[in-house]
Amino acid sequence: MPHRATAVWLPRVIFESALITVSILLALALDEWRDERQTEETVVQAMANFLYEIKQNKARIDDAAPFNRGLHDVLSRRYQVGDITSTTEFINAVESYTPVVLQSTAWETALTTGSVTKMNYNLVSALSLTYGLQSRYQETARLGMEDLLRPQNLSADVLDLAIYNSIRYLNNVTGMEAELSIVYGEAEAVLRKEWMELEAATPEAAQTWGD
Repeated sequence: MPHRATAVWLPRVIFESALITVSILLALALDEWRDERQTEETVVQAMANFLYEIKQNKARIDDAAPFNRGLHDVLSRRYQVGDITSTTEFINAVESYTPVVLQSTAWETALTTGSVTKMNYNLVSALSLTYGLQSRYQETARLGMEDLLRPQNLSADVLDLAIYNSIRYLNNVTGMEAELSIVYGEAEAVLRKEWMELEAATPEAAQTWGD
């Protein structure tokens, strides 16, 4: 009798156990697929944000570069002939330079959300280099201007030194602006290459990217 009962319920138990196992595996696979899809969408959105921001920053740098470089050249020529004779004139010349305001929201957001950790190493390396140089430029521009305009650097007896230092400052920051423009272009190229290789890009995301 026990043998007959076992023969009746054992196949059913095995079937139900197998069905439960398959259901669990399918649920896990579905969760993994959803996670991968969500990760891909997050990366796509982050890349689109990076492209937009880098293009905007490059445009701002390129727009400001001719004036800033021209200011450096004019100040340098006037210094060579001793044409700047008052601190007021010097201050007006220096203050006509305004560091370019650059955005880093895409980079900060990618770091906060962790999406940067899910990107290709070469892309992350290019972005890190880009935003690192951008941060150094902004810090150099801010601190350098503050130092130039300190009261102790604006007295008549140190005017020549102040002008000389301002020329060095402008040469440094305009050089960094030129370098930034190149680096922005290279980062954009890496972004576009990575985008083309991203197999899971949706038509909607591709349209956003193209814009």
